[in-house]
Parts: sequence; structure tokens; C-alpha cells
Amino acid sequence: MLIMGIETSCDETAVAVVKDGKKIFSNVTVTQIPYHRRYGGVVPEIAARKHLEAINSVIEEAVFRADIDARHIEKIAVTVGPGLMSSLLVGITAARTMGIIYGKPVVGINHILAHLYANFLFHDLGPPYIGLVASGGHCDLIYSTSHNEFNVLASTRDDAPGETFDKIAKLVGRPYPGGAEIEKIAKSGNPDSFEVPFPKFKDNSNDFSFSGIKTFVKNRLKEISSDKIPDLMASFQKKIAEIFIDRILKAVEEKKCMRVLLAGGVMANSYIISHLEEECSRNSIQLFIPPPEFCTDNAAMVACRGFFGGGNLLVPQPDLKICKK
Repeated sequence: MLIMGIETSCDETAVAVVKDGKKIFSNVTVTQIPYHRRYGGVVPEIAARKHLEAINSVIEEAVFRADIDARHIEKIAVTVGPGLMSSLLVGITAARTMGIIYGKPVVGINHILAHLYANFLFHDLGPPYIGLVASGGHCDLIYSTSHNEFNVLASTRDDAPGETFDKIAKLVGRPYPGGAEIEKIAKSGNPDSFEVPFPKFKDNSNDFSFSGIKTFVKNRLKEISSDKIPDLMASFQKKIAEIFIDRILKAVEEKKCMRVLLAGGVMANSYIISHLEEECSRNSIQLFIPPPEFCTDNAAMVACRGFFGGGNLLVPQPDLKICKK
């Protein structure tokens, strides 16, 4: 089945054509980073306007690179949430319009689930699995028993990890997006230099929290000399990785599932990935992750999710109701 994926949830306008959830015919992404960098984050009004300006040309480019006739597309999958509502509407409108013109089914895709399905593009696997999605706006630990059944085991109660990277990068004078900037600084630092606090909840929840870590780093920056900043950034980065592996190991023990999928922009961080790979190997856990360029927002993952599952035809709502434990 030939599926077109459309992704406009935040600051990337992306369209892809994927066959049978595996073979990527095209994957076009236009980023808006230069327009948002001056503000230190995504401005919703600017994002929606840039999506509107780019969407038609990106669709045309994706079809051209796939070397197909648009009429040969059998299904259109479009992100319908979560995300910036005004941005999502651009993609949804484009998808529904194409569906009407060509008489093709259009399915709404959950953005978080789409991230997990980036793994299915590159690995031969299936449910059950435990999935960790960590990005600029989300941090969710999900247990899946089929392509249509998902259970959220843990979510962030405050900042998302990518958001925390962005805020700390701003504190040290680095531009948005901050993840890659922090990783660059941390490479010359000692990750054992600072004892960054580990978030805990009175109810012993396995949820995530990153605001306390951000505050710790902010306070330490006021006390240390500039030559110690790489050590602080390395210690911060290590603590993020330790939080991830702690939650993964608890979920593996609870669900007796030894297959773990990683996804989201934060998983493009090479230090975090190497730490998770080492710990999962030590615990005989199968760990899967897509290539770094497919960790960030893209449309191939949306098309892949559309192949394995999706929601209501031509209706802008998430493809599945993800229930809390």
C-alpha cells in the first residue's frame, strides 16, 4: 500500500510517501528553525503561517521525489494531535482536500504514536513493546500490546526533556533548539562533576519531572566559573539518561516485556543513546531506535503509523484514545 504522510504539528512542514510501512519513496521536511530562533522557541502564529506558505510545495516535492502520480497514493495519513492547533489545521486541511480530490481515505494520526512507529520503518518488530517518546513537548512511557492498544505508564508532570534542554541552552547563551548545543558543550565535560538531583514523587509515581533539574542547573550556573560549564552540562545530560533508564527498567519489570522502542528528538542525543544502550544490554533488554534524522519530526513516521493503524476517516481527532494505567 502506498501511503502519503503529512506532519505539521510544530515547526516542521513534512510530507512523505511510504510503501507498506517500510519502503520510503520520499521524505521531505522544511524546517522553520530560522524563523523561531530569535524568540528562543516556537511562536504558534509564525509556525501556522509558515506551514501555510510551504505545504503545497512540500507535497509537490514529495510526489516528485517519489516519482509517482498522486492518483496512485492509496491512503493519506495526517497528524491530528497533539501539537499546535493552528499548525495542525494546515496539514489536516491539505490532507482532507487531497482525499476529496483523489477519492482516497484520510486517517488521523496521533503524533506521539507516530514517533514510535519510526522504529518500524527500520526494524522488523511488533508488539508487545515498551516505548519511550522524549521530545521538546512530550515525555511518555507507553506499553503496547497490539497496533491498536496502548497504555501510558508514565508522563511528564511539568517540562518535557527537550524543553528543558532549550531553556538551559538559553541560560548559557546558546540558540534554539538547545539539544544539540548542550551536547556539544557537554562533550568536553566530566559527567560525574555535579550531583544533579533525581526527581521523586511523594506518591512514588513513575512519572517524569524535569523542572527541578532545570532549577538546579540554573542555580549552579550562578555559582561556577565559565570553565566549569561543560562539567555541569555533562552532569545534567547524564542525569536525563539515568531518569530514562530508571523508568524503562521499572516498566520492563512491571510488564515483563524485554523489547523497548525509543523515539523523539531527544533520542538524537548520542550520549543519552549510548548510556541507554549500555544499560539495556546489561539487563538483556532489546533496544530499538531509528536513525537520528528520524527521531525528530518527519512525515515518514506518520505514513508508517497510517499503514499499521489509524483513526477516523477525514475526521481531525487522534487515532486512538490512549488510556492511563
